[in-house]
Amino acid sequence: MSDSNETEPEIAWTADVSGLRGLPMRIAFNGVDFGRVLWWGVFAVAPLALLIFGALAGDSGPFVYSMYCAVILTAVLQSSERFVRTSVTVDGDAGELESTYHMGDPSLFRSDEDVTTSLADVEAARFVTLRDRTAVRLSYGKSVVNKPSMFLVPDGVESRFRETLRRHDVSIRADSTPKSADWVWVRFAVTALFFGAIPLGTVVVWPAGSVPFLLAVFGHAAFVLRQGW
Repeated sequence: MSDSNETEPEIAWTADVSGLRGLPMRIAFNGVDFGRVLWWGVFAVAPLALLIFGALAGDSGPFVYSMYCAVILTAVLQSSERFVRTSVTVDGDAGELESTYHMGDPSLFRSDEDVTTSLADVEAARFVTLRDRTAVRLSYGKSVVNKPSMFLVPDGVESRFRETLRRHDVSIRADSTPKSADWVWVRFAVTALFFGAIPLGTVVVWPAGSVPFLLAVFGHAAFVLRQGW
């Protein structure tokens, strides 16, 4: 940590990506928070294998694929709600970061719970910019529970936040490049294909086997639409 005696001003901000218009951005940033191997396994390899199984296994196959899509769709949409509205306060002198996730209304998860994180526990930070929004993904040196892994950072405070991280010996990963952002949109496209377009298409072919997916779609539509446009 820096030995400087200078007092660092507190940094505070609130980032909002709410409503139906913000849903694609929330899902895209949520995809960044997955490890590459885990993401490709859960969101590409597994649904492709189940889709092939569904086409070959008879009546039970489509139901298994539909159930998997319903479960993953629920996990994706609900975990993406942490980007609906986030409040962050960084105390550079104390080396602490306090975050509050204001989840969607309604939401399956609790919200408005303050979590304080010591910057000494943060090992590295990765900044990713999509369109006009930037998010930071924090990596910890050891396993932690109930700590923020990713949140949005407005342009007006990004440079000061980066400097605070450096002062507390947090490594800034230099992969916030256009190519990195392109891969995020590839992930989003694959997610939309396997957990949106294809399941909706299978409703026409296997209507009875698609019941779990349809229930998930209509249920979460009610959640998202209540957030407004």
